[in-house]
Formats: sequence, structure tokens, C-alpha cells
Amino acid sequence: MNNTEQSLLNIPANDQISLPDGKVVGSWNGNHIKDLQKEIQRIQNEQKLNGDKRSNYVTKFGVPHQEQVPAHLKDFIAYIIWGVDKSGKALVASRANRIEEVSYISEWAGNSIAQDAKNRAVDPNSGCK
Repeated sequence: MNNTEQSLLNIPANDQISLPDGKVVGSWNGNHIKDLQKEIQRIQNEQKLNGDKRSNYVTKFGVPHQEQVPAHLKDFIAYIIWGVDKSGKALVASRANRIEEVSYISEWAGNSIAQDAKNRAVDPNSGCK
């Protein structure tokens, strides 16, 4: 067992970042979004280098502290919201390479383009899957 694997065993359960198969691969305490960004990018890079299956890549669903994401943004589909820190900053985009204020996302999420996209995604007759 290497040092990284050993340190992952000592992560409090409520701070664990896990993969779809349940394997714990990192941690985030919910305080600072830059810490989450570093961790997600580290995990993504390791997964690519290791040739891991795409079906087991880290997703936002494996990130702790999802209760910090405002309820009205939980189903936001314009781009991935990995997590929100205690100061209202959100880590977004598939490569976890952008940080935005929740207030900005909330304003944008309410515009007609974002609402149309959401409605198409939940409308079974839209052709979107």
C-alpha cells in the first residue's frame, strides 16, 4: 500500500470523494473550492494515465458536501457543478477548470436559454436523452 492509499483510508466518511464503483480516491472538506479543483484534476489525470474505464471516471455524484449546492441548481444541466464551497464559489465544467460565483450561475440558470435546455432534457418527446 502506498502513502496515497494509506492516507485515503483515514479520510472522514463525509469528506470522501468516491468513484462510481465506490472506491475512495480523494477528499474535500467543503471549505475552499480551489482544494476541490486540485483534487478533481488530480484524480482525472491519474485515471487517464492509468487507462481507467470511462464508466468509472470520477463524477460530481462522488463529491462530498453536495448539500452546499443550492437546491435550485441541483438539476442544472448547462454544465457540471462539481461542488460549492462555504463562501459561495462553485467548481464547474467537465475538466473542473472554472470557478464561478453561485450568484452568477443562479442568474444565468434563470435565463430563457438555460430554461429551454432544462425543459428539453426532461421532456420525453424532445429527442434528447
